[in-house]
Amino acid sequence: MAIAVFFANGYEEIEALTVVDLTRRAGIETWMVSITEEKAVTGSHGITVSMDKTLEEVDFEQVDMIVLPGGMPGTLNLEACEPLMAKVKEFDKAGKYIS
Repeated sequence: MAIAVFFANGYEEIEALTVVDLTRRAGIETWMVSITEEKAVTGSHGITVSMDKTLEEVDFEQVDMIVLPGGMPGTLNLEACEPLMAKVKEFDKAGKYIS
């Protein structure tokens, strides 16, 4: 099982990093994924975090769950990422987990 947590500039740090922390402590493979080509993403409170992957590097065949943290303008930036939204729609259609 693998979970992909998608980060956009302006993400809500608690919503994103708590998920990563808890799932990794539970032994679940969890990737922090930048929706841009940059692996450093800055949250809504100015905290910059280094990602494991960029969106282009994700093999969605290995992903069992997509996590989309809130935050402003992070949520709007996620929504504006057409390749990610296409994958979200595919996951929804397939009945896979989206949070």
